[in-house]
Amino acid sequence: MDIVSRENDQEDLTPRCHVGFSILGSSLDFDGISAELNQPSTSTGRAGSQRATGPLLEDVWNIASPLAPLRPLDEHLEWLRKQLEPHIEFLKNLSRTADMRIYIGFTLSREQNGFAIPAELIRLFASFNAFIEIYILCNFGEDLPGGPDDKS
Repeated sequence: MDIVSRENDQEDLTPRCHVGFSILGSSLDFDGISAELNQPSTSTGRAGSQRATGPLLEDVWNIASPLAPLRPLDEHLEWLRKQLEPHIEFLKNLSRTADMRIYIGFTLSREQNGFAIPAELIRLFASFNAFIEIYILCNFGEDLPGGPDDKS
């Protein structure tokens, strides 16, 4: 096996990460939120608009980490901290009328793997009443080259 093949195999096993932040509520001022957070939204949606999963129940303003999925989770979380921490007072005030959600997605390709969220980030997210939703997908080689389902 050559070096490039081994590197590609290792990359296939590297955890993939996604981190995002959403504000959900009624009659959200998307432009005002973007201005206050000094951050354009990745996407927005109005209550009732159609999505693949059905109509939105609330207005939604989102941002997502621009980092590559193969970057470590710590880097994605640090990016999010830098986006939100300077605006804690705004987020605290907004949390009285809107919900905040932190999304952490993690795809594991090894049977023994894990991740940690530093306590200071948990405290930061809690300071503006954010829910933390964690999605863990497990892929233990079934669709990787050479896995049990590989027909090549």
